[in-house]
Amino acid sequence: MNKQESSDELNLSNLLFKFGRYWYLFVLVPLVLLAATWVKVQTTAPVYRFHSTLQLADRATPGSRQAQEVLTPSESRNDLTSVEDEISVLTSASLVQQALDKLDFEVSYFDVTNSLINKLGDLKVQEHYQDAGYTVKLDTIAPQVTGVSLYLELRPDGFYHIQGEADKAYLTDMRTGAVLETIDNFTFNEVVRPGQLLRTRHLTLTITPTDSIRSLPEVAKRYFVINHPQALVGEYQGKLVVEPTERFARVLRLTTKGSVGGKETRFLNTLMETYVLNDLVDKNRKGSKTFEFIESQITKVADSLRRSEAALASFRASRGMVDAGAQSSSGIGKISELENQKAQLLTTRRTYESVLSALRTNSSEEAVSTWASAGVNDPVLDSQLSDLAQLTSQRAGLAVSANDDNPVLQALDSRIQSRRQSLQRSLTGLIRSSDATLADITNRLASIKTAINQMPENQRQEARLRTQTTLNDQNYNFLMQKRTEAALMLATNVSDKKIVDRAQLSDSAPESPKGKQLYMFAVLAGLMLPAGFLLLRDRTAQTVQSADELKRVTNAPFLGLIADAGRKIRLARMEMPRSAVTESFRTVRVNLQYVAAGPDRRVIGFTSSTSGEGKTFCCTNLAAELALSGRRTIIIETDMRKPTVAGYFGFDSRHAGLSSYLNGECTLAEAIQQPDIPNLAILAAGPIPENALELLEMPRMASLIAELRKSYDYVIVDAPPLGLVSEYYILNQYTDVTIFVVRHRYTQRNMLSQVQELAQRQTGNQQLYVLLNGVNFSSTYEYRYKSESAYYTA
Repeated sequence: MNKQESSDELNLSNLLFKFGRYWYLFVLVPLVLLAATWVKVQTTAPVYRFHSTLQLADRATPGSRQAQEVLTPSESRNDLTSVEDEISVLTSASLVQQALDKLDFEVSYFDVTNSLINKLGDLKVQEHYQDAGYTVKLDTIAPQVTGVSLYLELRPDGFYHIQGEADKAYLTDMRTGAVLETIDNFTFNEVVRPGQLLRTRHLTLTITPTDSIRSLPEVAKRYFVINHPQALVGEYQGKLVVEPTERFARVLRLTTKGSVGGKETRFLNTLMETYVLNDLVDKNRKGSKTFEFIESQITKVADSLRRSEAALASFRASRGMVDAGAQSSSGIGKISELENQKAQLLTTRRTYESVLSALRTNSSEEAVSTWASAGVNDPVLDSQLSDLAQLTSQRAGLAVSANDDNPVLQALDSRIQSRRQSLQRSLTGLIRSSDATLADITNRLASIKTAINQMPENQRQEARLRTQTTLNDQNYNFLMQKRTEAALMLATNVSDKKIVDRAQLSDSAPESPKGKQLYMFAVLAGLMLPAGFLLLRDRTAQTVQSADELKRVTNAPFLGLIADAGRKIRLARMEMPRSAVTESFRTVRVNLQYVAAGPDRRVIGFTSSTSGEGKTFCCTNLAAELALSGRRTIIIETDMRKPTVAGYFGFDSRHAGLSSYLNGECTLAEAIQQPDIPNLAILAAGPIPENALELLEMPRMASLIAELRKSYDYVIVDAPPLGLVSEYYILNQYTDVTIFVVRHRYTQRNMLSQVQELAQRQTGNQQLYVLLNGVNFSSTYEYRYKSESAYYTA
């Protein structure tokens, strides 16, 4: 547990140390983001939220509630108004279009203020509505260019100068929204008198100043934009939100957002008014159709009544009769009663046939209207037709915002078709039942009439005419009653929807931009971005980052680390005696003397994976430290392809060296050079040969190593890099200790596989060690304390 806590504390401290090294990023990035946020807040128009509320009816009714006596309580469920359907209608493009057609939103007015930030461009823009100081009246019959900023300037002579340009403009039919032409590189430059019609190929409008123009502040620019009708509908439809105030509530809350309060409140109010008006118009249309149907029936029945009354009066006058007498009153009464039943049954049967015919022609609305106007009392058909009317209403509401492929719409069509088929079967059965009843009444009438035939002919004819007149009079009175009811329903029609709260501002604080939140986000992002960058860089680094990483990746023992010299240093002991790099070489020298003790540990080879890792730097400086500690040391530079050792000691690179000795061009004594450092000898590479590899393979090289073993305490071999040439695999047979140099944050991790490969080649008492070079103590958490090591050096 303590080990885990210590590891967590180390990781956190290491992380904070890395962040501290780049403290300026944690200051600069937040400042830049705060500045960008300030510009964003200053240039973004504040957007406010507005809302209104609308109440729906509990159930759909064709007229006022006071005039409704058609549905029974048990059947009222079928006419419940669907909240989802009404929301779909309220948010439909067609209703939004109707509302916008009643508003003057086709032109938007803007000002570019004289603020300091607008010196960088038209960044801070303010929109106006009814207070811009002028109005633009469009000729909607003529096509107009939409979406282009048209700048307006009042000249000293009182004329308006209009100019604008755009890479692409659209000539639009304002009535349909169709794009008539796309104009590339559009430019406009015209002068017009206030109140005068400007008619051009691309614009037809009139600009009229208002009284408020005298009190308007000075601005940098004024311009207006003609909005595309369909784009305007899409904009308002996109930001309109309609939802119930509570679950299962029938009060809807309409919400929209915008930077100009006058436009948003007018839009919400007009949208609700249009919605309520459409509902009333729809009710009046249904009532008018019912009234027209009853009127047509009254005309027919009134004509029949006049003919029957005229026939009765004519018969009595021709026969000199006033009353047929009481003799036939009983039979005539029965005939009258049966004829009345037959007439009502025929009327009911015709109603059934009318409704059935309407259903077969897929006219559900006509079927419902015919049934409602007939006044037939049949609860079963009432329920079924009410259900059909509800399904049809739901489909009409959904069809506003859905196409024929919508699965919900298809399901409603299937339910409507099933209800129609069920009604057709019911009506067919009722018609058959009516026919049977009519046949029975006809038989009974025939029987009574046979009995009456026994009466005198005049009495019989008078009774027949009087019965027909009575029947027509009853039908006429019945239709007149229904006509009065339909007229009352039409006269008292009101919408079931009601505006509860007109549009108003929801909150005095803007919806966006929220300055405090944006500034807090900018600060957090400014801290998180550099932190994330540093963590990502650390995690994705492909180079060796620490000694711990070396220990994890390789099995070779770790010899030590060398501090970064910070500049071009050759011999640190001579140039920087009191530095961390000099102290680190002392430490490595002590470690090396410990692991390389004994007569069989005298030849020490230095190599690396590639050039630039400081192999020669470590080799020469460590050899200097060994020599200064009293050990007789010689450096053999076997990297004859790219020799650099001579330059470390100020020798001439053309002087005889290893290549000269191996070629037999000089003696060993002539090849060895003595620097100013006591106990140190240098056998530099000499002139660059063409056959470096072959020279190292000669027996003369083996003899050289054997001879130097006897003459020196340490033989330091500066070998070529493993990753570039293969000489070290030849030299490896002569070395007792191999030191593989890795440069901090330079050597690639994948190159460490060469350490493992080299370790497998070690035989007998040969040993391999890893040396980490170029460690910047001040920038490395693990070794930050060593940056003070120079203070402890004598």
